[in-house]
Amino acid sequence: MGTALALALKAAGYRIEVVVTKRPSHARRAVSVIGGGPLGFSVLQMDRLDLAQQDRLRRSSLILIATPDDAIAGVADRLASILKSDRLKSRNGRVAMHTSGALSSEALRSLRDAGFDTGSLHPLVSISDSRSGPKSFAQAFFSVEGDPAAVRLAKSIVRDLGGQSFTIKARHKALYHAAALLASPHTVALLDIAIEMLSRCGISPRDARRVLLPLLESTIANLSTQDPKRALTGTFRRGDVATVRRHLAAIKSEGLSDALAAYQLLGKRSVSLARTRGVKPLELDEIERLIEDIS
Repeated sequence: MGTALALALKAAGYRIEVVVTKRPSHARRAVSVIGGGPLGFSVLQMDRLDLAQQDRLRRSSLILIATPDDAIAGVADRLASILKSDRLKSRNGRVAMHTSGALSSEALRSLRDAGFDTGSLHPLVSISDSRSGPKSFAQAFFSVEGDPAAVRLAKSIVRDLGGQSFTIKARHKALYHAAALLASPHTVALLDIAIEMLSRCGISPRDARRVLLPLLESTIANLSTQDPKRALTGTFRRGDVATVRRHLAAIKSEGLSDALAAYQLLGKRSVSLARTRGVKPLELDEIERLIEDIS
């Protein structure tokens, strides 16, 4: 995420001055990918910076922390110990943000105490490769939260990247992020379960993915124009009791416990959605009984 965001910011006209990563090798790789001569070092090396390196770090008007969530507060503490000074505190317009979806700007309290306006800037995109990731930020949505000055800058950054922003309250960050997890990473996990099921039908994992992706894409296309209760299709939308019985028998016979648990949980929600459309009440009652009796 950090390297992809740096590449996107550079392409939008921002100058990347310093890159800090967990390991020196990661810093060297990020600096090489980003280009333009940014300074690169690891978190541990931050305590051994020479005066020139410290000055370059101090000149940065914006700090973006894109580490795993558990490392954010520690990185902020190390930065604060380097950057806090009476001279620094007297300078305005310095902002520090992190890219966590689950944590609020409170994780950067030490930097706020060091004279920074703090915030969080979380892109709602799925990035698995730093080089191809930057284009994903265009037209993406970003959640922003924090001090007013940080929020203003975050919204400006999002506009420069071609995205759209929305604000949420700090206390809602974890729930917001859990929703994003369900919509994206857990969709990957769900597809993996479906691939496993097709593999029991004699289809290779590679071919299973090729077969299922167009189906997933058509579902997303439906959701882009309709709300979930109208986009729902298939067995539960039709109230096909006999088909649900066949599904459950087939999944149990193959011993696919993850598939059975997913079918039960998502089936309950599908029944609920189908009821809002007035689908055969008696049939939905029977389907609900079948999936609740799964053992």
